Formats: sequence, structure tokens, C-alpha cells
Amino acid sequence: MSAQPNPPPRQPRFRLPRRARTPWQAPRARTLFTRPAASPQRVLLHRVYLVVGLCVLAFAVLYLDRDGLRDANRKVLGIVDLMYFTMVTVATVGYGDIVPVTARARLIDAFFIVPIRIVIWFVFLGTAYQFVIQRVVEEFRMKRLQKQLNDHVVICGYGLSGSVAVRELLESGFAAESIVVIDPQQAALEAATALGVVGLLGDPSREDLLQQAQVRVARAVVIAVADDAVAILLTLTVRSIAPQTKIVARIQEQTYQRQLRQAGADVIVSSTKIGGLLLADAVVSNYIVPFINDLLSTRGRVNLLEREATAQEVGRWSNALPGAVVVGLVRAGRVLSFYEDAACPIEAGDLLMVIQSSRHPGEAAAAG
Repeated sequence: MSAQPNPPPRQPRFRLPRRARTPWQAPRARTLFTRPAASPQRVLLHRVYLVVGLCVLAFAVLYLDRDGLRDANRKVLGIVDLMYFTMVTVATVGYGDIVPVTARARLIDAFFIVPIRIVIWFVFLGTAYQFVIQRVVEEFRMKRLQKQLNDHVVICGYGLSGSVAVRELLESGFAAESIVVIDPQQAALEAATALGVVGLLGDPSREDLLQQAQVRVARAVVIAVADDAVAILLTLTVRSIAPQTKIVARIQEQTYQRQLRQAGADVIVSSTKIGGLLLADAVVSNYIVPFINDLLSTRGRVNLLEREATAQEVGRWSNALPGAVVVGLVRAGRVLSFYEDAACPIEAGDLLMVIQSSRHPGEAAAAG
């Protein structure tokens, strides 16, 4: 008997890879906010058309079933009577002078006229709230807010930089009511107001909006918009309204730094340059970048602070403060740095730039 040839190996069947099952997630809140497609006048006109259309529809249905309606004299209603009954019914519950007498007429009134009445009342109430009540309430709240705003911080732009600045201010001890955020995006303002701060919807470069934010009596205005040209325009606008208010502006391109300084910015932060410097330091070091991040953050273990010298520190040498490292000292407008100037006794009124632990002195001493 001849040997049977071995059967060819069986090819594996083609199978589609199984799709990984993603864990269930709760539906997200609304994230898309767009500009209204119609003006307030057009919205009001559309609602008028809707109410008139519903009334005409109710009249047509009642006219087709007019045999099921009777007045006090038990006679069939005419056109005028039906118009009167329609308007009274959709606006109120009727006066009782005209009533449905058949089962079909009662069902029509219960399941057709009543929903129309509810819709019309919702339209009336919503319109009254949107165009009258809401505006009055907002104006009242705005006036009350303007009386309370003083020595506050105004954040223009709630993007990535603006949101980080707001959270850092809150972490450093600023009251949420003393921070005002201006942004044209409603979704951004909803995220900001969730932290407890005050939000104003609109273009930050609008002078009337800046006036409402009381920038004249603000402690500082932080400009964190994405466009450098807008930042320059916004700086000019703020400086024209509030000549004495401190302006802190973020910029991306170094080429605009001179224009921003001429526009009136007191402090200019170049996010691109700072990020590039940290990236370069991270190439040749392992601990500098984490230390700087820890130093600048309020939640870090050490903080870089600018503060006045305390009474206990007056008379001590600047290089011998317990629990703190003095990296700079400002006296009579002159900056004395530890790397260029010799150590000196601290005097009353000196402004110190120190690196110190975020823990209490007793905790720092115990840890040491």
C-alpha cells in the first residue's frame, strides 16, 4: 500500500480583531456653544408667529368640531363665538359661558387645546424672562457687583494660560469673588464660574466691558489672550482707562515685546521663551525643571515669594535668614541680588525676594 501524502496544512480562518470594550461613561454636559443665529428682534417675531399659528390651529380644530360646543343658550356657535372661545381657552381655562357638550369635543379640549395653552404660556414666560426679567436682574447684579469690586484681579481670556492663572491665584489665597474673568466663549466662562469667580461674557478689548469690570480700581489686569496683536490692543485700551492699574501680559512672539512695553504693560511673560528655556535645561539636567515647577507653583514644597521684610528680620544679614534664602532685595527702587552684591543688613521697608518652604516654620525645623 502506497503511503498517503500528507494533507496540506489548514490555513487559519481570517478573523477581524475584536474591538476593545470601552468602559461606560456618563454622558457629557453640553460643550458646543455657538453664536445665536438670529437677533433678539427676530427671535421675538418668530415667537409671535408661533403663538399666532397655534391659535389659528386651535381655531381650525374647534371650527371643525363646532357642533360639539354650546353656549348658555344651547345654540350652535358662529365664527365670532368660535374666535372668542379659542382665545379665551388658549389663554385661560375659559369663563364657562361656552362649554363642550360631546365626548369628542371634551377630548379635543383635554388633549389638544390644553397642550397648546401650555406651550403658549411657556413662550410668554420665556420671552418675559429673556427680554425683561433677566435683563433687570443682570443689571441689578452688575450694579451690586461693581460696588463690591475693589483691589480685584481681572483676567482677560480664559484659555490654557488664563485658566492656570486663575487656579494659581485661588491656590495662593485670593478670594474667588475678587477675580473677574472676561472671555467671549460661554463654555469657557461656565468652566471659570464653576470655580466661584465672576464671569463677563464678551470681547475683552471692548471698553464698556472693561469699565463694567472696574479695571480702574483693580489690583491688576492679566492679559492672557491667544493673539499677540489683540494683547497689544487690549493693553492700550486698559491703560487708557486705568493709568495706575498694573498690567501683566502674556506674549508668544518676542518681536512684539517692545510694542507691548510701549503700550503700557508693566510685566511681560513670554510663554514660548520660558518653555524653550526649560526644555533646553531638561536636556542637560534632571532636577532643575522639576525644582522650578515646584518653586513657581503655590502647591509646591518651596515657594518663590516677594514680600516686605518683617520686624523680626530687620537687622539680620540678608544671607542669614532662618528658613529662607534671599535671592534679591529691593531698597529705594534698587535691586540688590545675591550673585552681584554683597550681603547686607536688612532694613525696615526692604522688599525681599525669598525662597522658603511652603510648610510652617515649625514643621520645616522638625523636618530638618
